[in-house]
Amino acid sequence: MDSVWEKIKKSLKEGAAISAEKIEEYTKIGKLKIDEMAAKRKIEHNFMDIGERFFDLSQDGKDGNASEDLVIRKAVETIASLKAEIVEINNKIKEIQEAAKKGKSEEDQDSEDSDDNGV
Repeated sequence: MDSVWEKIKKSLKEGAAISAEKIEEYTKIGKLKIDEMAAKRKIEHNFMDIGERFFDLSQDGKDGNASEDLVIRKAVETIASLKAEIVEINNKIKEIQEAAKKGKSEEDQDSEDSDDNGV
């Protein structure tokens, strides 16, 4: 009878540990997704700034020099930087997901080994 309760107790502890790991994984991914959305909003804002600046330049008859305009160049640089940031964020998300998969496959292997040993 004790062995049944010990198995149940062990299973509950393992289940709680797995739940905690998943919560941590999803929390990290969630924070990164928020960072990604913020970067995308900044990109949209910079695109709007470029459009507004181009409109102002065209109203003044200076739209031929738009690519040389400091405001437009700065916005383009910011967009490039933000796009690189998004790539980094997505890479971090993939790393977290791969680490979780690797951890899960190791746990599966461990449980198979313990089953084979009669535990």
